[in-house]
Amino acid sequence: MSQSLTKTETPNQVDCLLIPLKDKNLLLPNVTVAEIIPFSHLLTTASSADWVLGRIDWRGTPVPVVCYEMLNQQPAPAPNPDARFAVVNGVGNHPDMPFFAILVQGIPRLVHLTEKDIQEVEAMKMGEFDMKAVSIDEGQAMIPDLDLLENKLLDYV
Repeated sequence: MSQSLTKTETPNQVDCLLIPLKDKNLLLPNVTVAEIIPFSHLLTTASSADWVLGRIDWRGTPVPVVCYEMLNQQPAPAPNPDARFAVVNGVGNHPDMPFFAILVQGIPRLVHLTEKDIQEVEAMKMGEFDMKAVSIDEGQAMIPDLDLLENKLLDYV
């Protein structure tokens, strides 16, 4: 009698996080996010940008925190007891800022996607820092332009 192994992962599948914001979700590859941490006290910064909320001390590293909604010229979210920080791995390899954090409005969900699971949506209103609007089985989401976000943040921290 022969046994066959069943593969639980599809080739070219990417594990992603669907990250809740005020009025939309961000979609990020799981490897982009270092950790989701509870909302904690923000330390002040000398930044003149209102979308830079402050910084957190994460594992001994100062990490600037941004409000993605305000960065995209939208109103700030109301205080939320489910708020958290998504600590994001820097994409530009900047030694002074290896990480930054995004204020999120709930617990992100892990989704397993292949290229055919993602459909681009052109009718969604996009902000300057949204690279692409997409539709997946779990709903609609924005793929942020992390390079642009990180470069803009470097100008203010």
